[in-house]
Amino acid sequence: MDFLHALKSFTETLSFTPPTIGIGMYNQDGNSIAIRPSPANINERYMEEGLIYPFSFQLLVHHQDNLEGYDMINRLMSEYENLSNGAITSRDGSFHLVSFQCTTTPNFVQKTSYGVLWTALFEAELYV
Repeated sequence: MDFLHALKSFTETLSFTPPTIGIGMYNQDGNSIAIRPSPANINERYMEEGLIYPFSFQLLVHHQDNLEGYDMINRLMSEYENLSNGAITSRDGSFHLVSFQCTTTPNFVQKTSYGVLWTALFEAELYV
């Protein structure tokens, strides 16, 4: 399933994000965004048809300016929750995006030697 790659590519195309989005780790020495997949329960399964796969992830925004970092994570939350149909698609046909929601709103994590780290949690429902 190529959802993580599709989400990364979509996020990198947004005008207000850095050109490279990290997977797992954020850049501790600069402005950056990282996507960290997190555990989720598979609640719905269909015999012979597929399943609804919850793809949960943590979004990390690290920015030198505290308010800019907070604004960026809120803009990302808005972009993700208001996706147009077909905004994130599979290149290999391995998933179909059913829904996308923020499960934990943006919040402060810590001050770093470079700036400030913000986070939010999301879940995408994928038909696999």
